[in-house]
Amino acid sequence: MPTHSEAMLEANASCPPDDVEYCTLEFEHPTFDQPVYMVANVADDVLLGIEAGADVNQGQMVNHIACPFKSGYPERREGQPPQCKVSVDNVQRELVPKIKAAMAIRADIKVTYREYLGSDLTEPAYGPVVFRLSKVTMKGSTLEGTLMVGNLQNKRFPRSNCNYTTTQFRSLLPG
Repeated sequence: MPTHSEAMLEANASCPPDDVEYCTLEFEHPTFDQPVYMVANVADDVLLGIEAGADVNQGQMVNHIACPFKSGYPERREGQPPQCKVSVDNVQRELVPKIKAAMAIRADIKVTYREYLGSDLTEPAYGPVVFRLSKVTMKGSTLEGTLMVGNLQNKRFPRSNCNYTTTQFRSLLPG
């Protein structure tokens, strides 16, 4: 479940002009030797920390490749999990060979979204939010696809660290 750090909440409330926000994507698939990390809206690659508890590279500073991407907000439709379109430009060198190999094996491409603040690059200020990438197409050097929250019915609500027990919540007992 994504969380906002205190620094991110403060930055959103006060909009400090000197605190840069870095939006990142991580692409992971069983055929990849290492996940691919990308950061948008920068000219050069950036070293950013991965949060404790991540599947790969937890607690480490990882190089994120400067690569433009854009995505809308997830749309909501009745009877369907939230999904949105994503477009990643200039993926020729970084992702094309990996995506082609991934398409040959029937497994989901996991995409993790994180946001960082320039004042603290050691861990995300928001996220991680994990999606499943589907309907992947390549148009020149642009990758396009659909991001969907996977297995939404098994997510804990409203908090990821809360177990609902019949001791605490009597209404869960059969009537």
